[in-house]
Amino acid sequence: MSKKAEVINLKTSDAALDKKKRMRLDSGRQIIVHSDEKEELIQIVEPKGEIAMTVRMTDDGPVVTVRGAHLELKSTETITLEAKKITIHAKEEAVVESEGSLEIDSAKKMDIHSDNEIRVEGKMIHLN
Repeated sequence: MSKKAEVINLKTSDAALDKKKRMRLDSGRQIIVHSDEKEELIQIVEPKGEIAMTVRMTDDGPVVTVRGAHLELKSTETITLEAKKITIHAKEEAVVESEGSLEIDSAKKMDIHSDNEIRVEGKMIHLN
């Protein structure tokens, strides 16, 4: 059984000239929908005015930005990241853990650099 999505007509706020529509939630958050000839935008704004989430519709597809103290992606099966380029940057620490096997495979050059020690531990270490 599939449930049809409910269409909500957002009431236009005082900023009607700006083509922004706002829906205030019981929590004090707001959902803001903005549309003009350049972009379509959906935002979730916290009660103090911080933007928690933005979905911007562009000619190249949607751009989703989420801001928060903690962000979680959880799946009972698989999470797949696929892109031309993926960058992960941590200011303090990055950890990759696996309770099963872990593979790193590169079709081109792979660099490992550290300004400090590099430690490799294992029952058997194979080189070449």
